[in-house]
Amino acid sequence: MANERTFLAWVRTGIALVGFGFVIAKFTLFLELIKGVKSSGHSQMFGVSMIALGALVIVYGLVIYVLNERDLKVGRYKSRYTINSIFAGLILIIAVLLALLII
Repeated sequence: MANERTFLAWVRTGIALVGFGFVIAKFTLFLELIKGVKSSGHSQMFGVSMIALGALVIVYGLVIYVLNERDLKVGRYKSRYTINSIFAGLILIIAVLLALLII
């Protein structure tokens, strides 16, 4: 059951990222309506990036869930240290690249 709760946490995190990305992407439209100011479009790019990141998190959670379920069915558990480290590094690289685009 812990495996299912962990999977649902990944899905919840992914949904939050998708929702946040949608808000960021639509924020430009909101500013244009309120202030009449045309923006550069960076907001939309960041929003789409967050939506893609949310989808990536959900897919990653599903992969880890399936691998853990398979291991638990045969009565063993294998640490996912390498794949977790790679995923964390990938997310960190994406975050740094997006931060550099803001500057």
